[in-house]
Amino acid sequence: MSLSEYELIISDVDGVLIREGEPIWPNIYAMRKVIDLGKRVLLLTNNSGFSRVLLSRQLTSLGLRISPEQIITSGTATAIYLRQKTDVKTVFVVGEEGLVEELKNHGFQILNVRDIEEETPNAVVIGLDRLCTYEKLSAAMRAVKNGAKFIVTNMDRLWPSKDGLKLGAGALAEAIAFALKRSPDFVAGKPNPWMIEVAFLVADLDRDLNRAVMIGDQIETDIKMGINAGIDTVLVLTGISTDKDVENSDVKPKFVVHTLQELL
Repeated sequence: MSLSEYELIISDVDGVLIREGEPIWPNIYAMRKVIDLGKRVLLLTNNSGFSRVLLSRQLTSLGLRISPEQIITSGTATAIYLRQKTDVKTVFVVGEEGLVEELKNHGFQILNVRDIEEETPNAVVIGLDRLCTYEKLSAAMRAVKNGAKFIVTNMDRLWPSKDGLKLGAGALAEAIAFALKRSPDFVAGKPNPWMIEVAFLVADLDRDLNRAVMIGDQIETDIKMGINAGIDTVLVLTGISTDKDVENSDVKPKFVVHTLQELL
């Protein structure tokens, strides 16, 4: 199997190209080669806090020519869902600047805590928020209780940082879900195949499943999403999931490699 066989190559970021901010050079070299061959490459990440512009600059400094338009965060996928599938106009956000930026760029009005004391937003959007306060999360809960749509960028329970594991977006969303005894109305990120739908939309390609492959380092998110979407999958063992995880999981990637250089 070679990556050159595919027209659209979709890849995760953390654990594939970067690990705790450090480049994973064998995979970056392989992705450079694929781009040089003229293949379409899109990056998908569940981290809604990323600024696509800043991530593009970081990757470009490593010699990987990736434009902001080639990056899809769970925030991007959330904004596109709200724009295409709902009539939402006003949003209250529990999330970081990358998510707020995506929603603003897609035309949504962002309300603050004081605003939603006066009017219920059309939707509450929950993402990774390392500066979230009890009051902010409680305000989000009240808005959902009052009728706002309950939208979550991703249900990742944990977020790995250099300082150790921290609460992920899913943990914040679960606080509201538990308090109100209800599930989110929509979760945009992996393993929801909606992100693959967004990838085909961004790439402006017909949804030919045989022409696309999903590369990731986590069985339960990247690989499960690719399988759910009906495309080929590659697990690269430079991140979280291991050979043993593959043996013990019901989710089976089509290919397993130590680095992407094995697929050139």
